[in-house]
Amino acid sequence: MKIQRGEVIRINLNPTQGREQAGNARPCLVLSHTKYNIKRGGIVVVTPITSTVKPQVKMMIPIPSGFKAKGSVIAEQVRTLDLKTRWWKTTGEVLPTEFVERVVETFKLIIS
Repeated sequence: MKIQRGEVIRINLNPTQGREQAGNARPCLVLSHTKYNIKRGGIVVVTPITSTVKPQVKMMIPIPSGFKAKGSVIAEQVRTLDLKTRWWKTTGEVLPTEFVERVVETFKLIIS
């Protein structure tokens, strides 16, 4: 199982609690490094993608135009998931390294 950093996957995020993003086939951006994903055998760190674009909300980072994935990455909703226990599939799309780094840097503002 070779999941790349920056890859967009569709994954079942249910069950959720509170204000967590839910969805049976929610698109998510993989933030964990490719080597980590391989070594951990299906454990990945992701953040959900929403179709909403709100530039005034700094934790919602709009996906650049020209990609199949549309909307915004929700940088504050990072989750670690086990792909062996959830339904998922790849979209075959990998977002640019610079964009992924922007999402990671935004998340770092929360935890620093």
